[in-house]
Amino acid sequence: MFKHQLTRKQLKYFSEMASKSFINDPVHTYITKNKKWRKKFIYHLLMERLATSSREDIIYIDEENRGICVWREAHNEYDVFDFLMYPHWIFLLLYLPKTIKMLLVYGHLDVNVFPENTLIISPVFVDPKHQGKGVASKLIKQGIADLTAKGYKLGLEAQDPDNVKFYEKLGFRVIKHDHWKRENIHNYYMMYEENTK
Repeated sequence: MFKHQLTRKQLKYFSEMASKSFINDPVHTYITKNKKWRKKFIYHLLMERLATSSREDIIYIDEENRGICVWREAHNEYDVFDFLMYPHWIFLLLYLPKTIKMLLVYGHLDVNVFPENTLIISPVFVDPKHQGKGVASKLIKQGIADLTAKGYKLGLEAQDPDNVKFYEKLGFRVIKHDHWKRENIHNYYMMYEENTK
């Protein structure tokens, strides 16, 4: 199901889902060692992130609300000013050091790897209870069908090496790999190649 905007209820629902889905994500594990605080940080971060998406990105939601896939313009980088637009300013006070740490980590990203007119997946996640059922694949495939038909190039950035093979099965190929030594995090830039599906 394609959506332009998320309701407040959906923002909370999917942010809670993200806090469970991304609990072991390499970047979030680096930013927040304590699992309990990590879950809270991810929840508030995704509230901001999805609120931003709701204003300007292309969003696909599973018909049974089991997952979500957001596509955004690759060269539309988010910065601290996007966080200042977040309606719950207390988030900034509670998590500002972690937010800054996260922005510094993602500051390594080289968006110029992606050509102009490229949309990237940012983010995609599924309720842990429904992972392994093809929900993410279906959402991504729907986006691929719709967005390539409109002339967009498609890509993504993955920090979890385990996810690379999943995306390769959907037709994405690694075009560049970085290793951020200080954080010991890998980043894989991937582009969709239709003839490799």
